[in-house]
Amino acid sequence: MTQSIEGIASISQENSAAAEEVTAAAEEMSAQVEEVTASAQSLSEMAQALQAVVAQFRLGGDGEGQRLASPVSVSASHPGGNGHAVPERQMVRV
Repeated sequence: MTQSIEGIASISQENSAAAEEVTAAAEEMSAQVEEVTASAQSLSEMAQALQAVVAQFRLGGDGEGQRLASPVSVSASHPGGNGHAVPERQMVRV
């Protein structure tokens, strides 16, 4: 009888340890999902900014492109703090 109780206790401890591992893995996956979501949001914002910049370049009827007055300067980091460079001023056509 004592062996049965010890066996049950041992199995119970193993199950508890396995449950803790599953919980830790789930928490890690949750953190990774949050990171991917933030990256996707950042990528979406950068794509929108790129679309706005590319929209400045339209070909004329004769096939010649527009020329910019000055290059766009970029800051060292995105205002949101994600480290991505963004234009500081608008482009001007000449």
